[in-house]
Amino acid sequence: MNGQESAPGLAADWAWATITNHAESGHCAGCRGTWCPTAEWALWVVVTDRLAGPDPKRRQFVTVVARQVMLAHWPRTVDGCRPCGLPDCGRVQLAGTWLEVHDPGWVPPSVAILMRSATPTDEELRRITGMD
Repeated sequence: MNGQESAPGLAADWAWATITNHAESGHCAGCRGTWCPTAEWALWVVVTDRLAGPDPKRRQFVTVVARQVMLAHWPRTVDGCRPCGLPDCGRVQLAGTWLEVHDPGWVPPSVAILMRSATPTDEELRRITGMD
C-alpha cells in the first residue's frame, strides 16, 4: 500500500491537540451538541497512555474535558446516559476515575443541586425562616 492513510504523528499528539482545543474552546468540528466522540477518544488516549502519561502542565485541560465527558454521559434516566444509553457507561467510568483523583470535590451541577449544602449559619437560618 502506497501513501498514508491518516495524518502524520502519534495518536497521543492528536489526542493532546483535541484535549487542548476542547479545554480552551469547549468544542471541535466533531461535536454533536454537548456530546463529542472525538473528545471521548482523546480523553481515553491521554489517560491510558502508559508511555507519556498526562503532562503535569496540561492536567487541568484533561480535567476540563473529563468534566465535559461526564456531563454528556451523566445518567438522566434509569436507562443510562443519553448518548449511549448504557447503565454502566465506560465513558462515565473513565472520566469519573480521572476526576476522583484530580478533582475529587467536583460533581455534575445537576447532582450538586440535589446534594445537601453546607450547614447554614444562624444568620442564614433566621433569614430563611423569617425569624429575624
